[in-house]
Amino acid sequence: MLKKIALLALVTMITACVSPIPLQEQSAKAEYTTKEPVLISVIDQRKRVQEGKDKNFIGKAHVSFGIPVDWHVNQVLATEPGDKEKNLAQFLQSRLTHGLNETGWNTTAVDLDEVPSDEAIKALMEENNTEKMISLVLNEWYFSVNLNWVSAFNFDTNTDILVYNLEEGKLLAKNIAERDVVDEQASESPQNNILRAYKAQLDQIVNDEEVRNAVSFDQ
Repeated sequence: MLKKIALLALVTMITACVSPIPLQEQSAKAEYTTKEPVLISVIDQRKRVQEGKDKNFIGKAHVSFGIPVDWHVNQVLATEPGDKEKNLAQFLQSRLTHGLNETGWNTTAVDLDEVPSDEAIKALMEENNTEKMISLVLNEWYFSVNLNWVSAFNFDTNTDILVYNLEEGKLLAKNIAERDVVDEQASESPQNNILRAYKAQLDQIVNDEEVRNAVSFDQ
């Protein structure tokens, strides 16, 4: 009974009685469109996962007395039907494909556990009748938030962005690694603050000039 009460208290702190932001405010927004179908994959290669963390692990929260606890997709990020069954890679894929499709793209997500060979990439594109594929490889995607006061939290990301063309193979391999210091909003829940930080990072990736040049079919 004590464990159930403690869990309920933690969930309350996460949501803080604030409604989650709508799906469109969680999803990537591209400032350009493409004319042809595109495959999207997010591949989880985080060292934390390779060392034993679950694939749905997303970061740590410091609760009473500063004790750190692990947070997971189903606890913090799940706002839409099916989210609780997703791992982090699948969650990010869903926010990428939904957001891109809303801005005029035609994307399909494909679950991958590792970066495929060039031959496997070509086979995937042929199977899905696409000429382009974007893969985000997560080397790090982690936050640490303190629930004892409103301040800011660190959001560390390290992502390899790979863009492929059916005929030419790999067009781009680029890394974006940074630490964002996210100012928390007292009127928002930790959940919404994290969802907004995720969207901002996905927006930065898809709108990067080199990514845009590689993805655009009219280049």
